[in-house]
Amino acid sequence: MQAVRKMRRGKGNVELVEVAEPSIGPHDVLMKVWAAGVCGSDLNIQDDTHPYTPPVTIGHEYSGVAVSTGDRVQSVRAGDKIVADIETDQGWLGVDVDGSYAPLMRVPETAVHVCPRDMPLDAAALAEPVTAAIHCFQERSRIHIGDTVLIVGPGPMGILAVQFARLAGAAKVVLSGLPSDGTRLAIGRQVGADLTLTTDEDPVAAVRDLTSGRGADYVAECSGTQEGLQQALDGAYAKSEGRGGRGTVVLVAMYGKPVTLRFDRAPMGQLDLVGSWSWSGSETWERAISLLYSGRIDYRPMITSRYRLDQWQTAFENLRARQDVKALIHPNGTEWGH
Repeated sequence: MQAVRKMRRGKGNVELVEVAEPSIGPHDVLMKVWAAGVCGSDLNIQDDTHPYTPPVTIGHEYSGVAVSTGDRVQSVRAGDKIVADIETDQGWLGVDVDGSYAPLMRVPETAVHVCPRDMPLDAAALAEPVTAAIHCFQERSRIHIGDTVLIVGPGPMGILAVQFARLAGAAKVVLSGLPSDGTRLAIGRQVGADLTLTTDEDPVAAVRDLTSGRGADYVAECSGTQEGLQQALDGAYAKSEGRGGRGTVVLVAMYGKPVTLRFDRAPMGQLDLVGSWSWSGSETWERAISLLYSGRIDYRPMITSRYRLDQWQTAFENLRARQDVKALIHPNGTEWGH
């Protein structure tokens, strides 16, 4: 079969190559991949700015159907719709262990989560980013009822942040992006942003105008850029006296390189900076599946393009050009799985 693999260390070195179909052990599940989401982390692996273990088939956001199971597997049956935690005892799937940019994928039973039989596999394909969003916006930090929320960066995590802010009862949700983010910002409005702004429109000043000069109670930095991080710090509710401004800045994105900031606002304004990597185990995954299955998270506007496996380079290029929110690669085509 063909697979998209990071072949060796160094920038680039991602290729579509022939590999053997995976074999499974007694505790493994063989999954036919329906969709593999293209993530910014995949671009970082291509750029050599994210940890990985080569050679490895990349792709860590996925859904599919169990084709067969090892003879000691008890919780999964052939035909089940499944997703899987990427963190396993053997390494991270799609990062250290072969992932989903291939027609078939071996998954340890301990990582598998079985989805409801009538759950669309498109919805299931977003389980990993929704799991990460739960960790960011519920487990590591909390958006409170009545908060003014600023979200910097209208990529997948930014669009999910809009939806989580709405679910949490935020009073105002502001989403900011670049002038080239028109399509993404429109999707942000569709899923609940009260106000969308580009950097040309001074989002920090706009948020202060909304809050009588105070700033946002909660800021999600989802851009992964130096400019976006500075905007997040400048837009948060900061105050040097007494209890402080109590502004929270959640660091969602990765940067992949050093950044230079005007940082005094963080200590002087008594801002809370929250790292948000990973999740809190299987419970978080089950919550993500439930949110997607129930429709509380609207995944449909987020899926902006579909690609064949041999179009992976186009998918990567379009994500870099900010033309997609969530692009799905379909290693087995799109004629099944609905």
